Amino acid sequence: MSSRAVGAGRRDDSFWRDFPEMTDYFSPGIVPILAYLGLGSKEVMHEFGEMVGRNAADKLSDESAQEMLGEFCRLWDEAGIGKLAIESRDPLVLEISDCTVCGQLQGSGEMYECAFHEGFFQGALGAKAGRRVSVHQQTNHEGESGTWCRRIVTDIAV
Repeated sequence: MSSRAVGAGRRDDSFWRDFPEMTDYFSPGIVPILAYLGLGSKEVMHEFGEMVGRNAADKLSDESAQEMLGEFCRLWDEAGIGKLAIESRDPLVLEISDCTVCGQLQGSGEMYECAFHEGFFQGALGAKAGRRVSVHQQTNHEGESGTWCRRIVTDIAV
């Protein structure tokens, strides 16, 4: 395990504890700007994911892309985010299942596209590859035991 493991076992709940207040506080200023720019939550979450992904890649800069992905798989499991697995290496295809963040929406029978995860892998893999990486998300994929999964399909090989 990397000595600079993402998350390093510590949990900072202050962001989420303060999030409702921040949302109420900033919403009057942010929502009109987003509306003016024609941006929705999907675009904002994608950009947020890219920023977090680039930072994760920077934190793991001494590791290869394959080692970085292994660290992400470990993090997903240890943090209870869900399961992240490498389905294919050429092209790189990742599978996310049992996601606590954006699993199957109750009552809808379908999953929504998680712009954060798409952006996260685009940012992290792009930082490793030194170029913009194409990332396409496929949802409503049935995984093991009939669970809902999503695939993250890229244009790179690891």
